[in-house]
Amino acid sequence: MNCPTSSRRCKPTAGTGHTEIVNSYTRPRYGRRVVAIKGVPGFSRQFLQKSGTKGQLLWLVGSDAVKSQLFTRLARGAGVRFGEALEPIFFEQLTSERRVVRYARGVPQARFERIKGKRAETLDATVYAWAARQLIGVNFDRRAEELSSEAAPKKQPQVVRSAWLNR
Repeated sequence: MNCPTSSRRCKPTAGTGHTEIVNSYTRPRYGRRVVAIKGVPGFSRQFLQKSGTKGQLLWLVGSDAVKSQLFTRLARGAGVRFGEALEPIFFEQLTSERRVVRYARGVPQARFERIKGKRAETLDATVYAWAARQLIGVNFDRRAEELSSEAAPKKQPQVVRSAWLNR
């Protein structure tokens, strides 16, 4: 899965069974900002953090934290913008999980569970896209202004004229 920007590309490793293949792809391209990402559960996890394992070039995505923020913004109504060309199946998959509280050893624990019969590819891709956006660190409003304005004229290369050549 390539993130929608050329600034950084992310390859998910979680649940694919191809972690070594993803790492062999991303490691030589790390200088070009191609990174491996992995979703990890838990509300106490940070939104995005670099793996602490020595030698790993892996970014961990706190998927529950991202989903919680996403669903909060969706509930407000104006917190997330989507294109008009998206199919209804996109939104069905985006809302394919719900937050539930389960008790483990008498302690309440919140987690996200998939609603039976619904697919969650869109939700997973959206979580990874939000993580990629954090990694990029771009102000998208400013970037949109830069792209909409006319490009500055290219500076002509300066030619040094020397009297030495005219001898």
